[in-house]
Amino acid sequence: KMNQISVPDCWEELTDYQQREIVHIISHTDTEDFTEQYMQIVQILLMKKGSIWERIKMRKVLKNIPISNFAPALKFISEEPKLHHFPEIKGLVKPAVRMGDITIEQFSVCDTLFYRYQTEKKEVYLRQLVAALYRLDPKTESREPKFDKNLLPKVAEITDKIDVKEAERIGFIFGSVRMYIAKVYPSIFKSDTPRSEDQPVFIAKKKFTPFSQIVVMMAADELRLLGNLHECQKTLLYDFMNAFLESNKIHKLKNKA
Repeated sequence: KMNQISVPDCWEELTDYQQREIVHIISHTDTEDFTEQYMQIVQILLMKKGSIWERIKMRKVLKNIPISNFAPALKFISEEPKLHHFPEIKGLVKPAVRMGDITIEQFSVCDTLFYRYQTEKKEVYLRQLVAALYRLDPKTESREPKFDKNLLPKVAEITDKIDVKEAERIGFIFGSVRMYIAKVYPSIFKSDTPRSEDQPVFIAKKKFTPFSQIVVMMAADELRLLGNLHECQKTLLYDFMNAFLESNKIHKLKNKA
């Protein structure tokens, strides 16, 4: 029977419903012992949308198949998630894939809120993070959707209406993209303590360097690769990271000269 039953075995294959539910389970897990959650996650992997009909089928499957059979499929839970696409929120502009279109200012605001949410697990920080990630849609095509701290309450009026599980999922995707960026720019993220292999990604505790500090450093740098503080903040995230590495390289060469 098992060969007719396939379940997703990586983050990218999950449906929106599965992502939301599994992220929810993970976000509320503090223990290293995963037995109870394991059972819940298997149940979710057997349903695409969580409908009543799917629940009945899922119970039938679990009557006939030992839960241990699903162990191989669940390996992805403790691996680094590769979720890089953000979901739509009506009336707002979502970040591009891997946040390719957000400025370093927007990223540092999000990063600070993400850190607060990770350390204190308060929904208020999660809600603020979601509001900081999405931008108001400037209806007219000619205007770019801009990030503006003063508009955050307006964005929050929309984002605060989404279900908390959807908010957790968006926070999780931000964390996933952040891991991707930290991999691409390890020297900038060196304060992130590496986790031990057997430790699930989401339990790793991190030291934290606020990005706003790095932006200020970059603006104060005599090389002025990105201009003054205001211009610096408006630089796109990846352009900023590349310029930061470039400036470090130049300084190293200067110091050798």
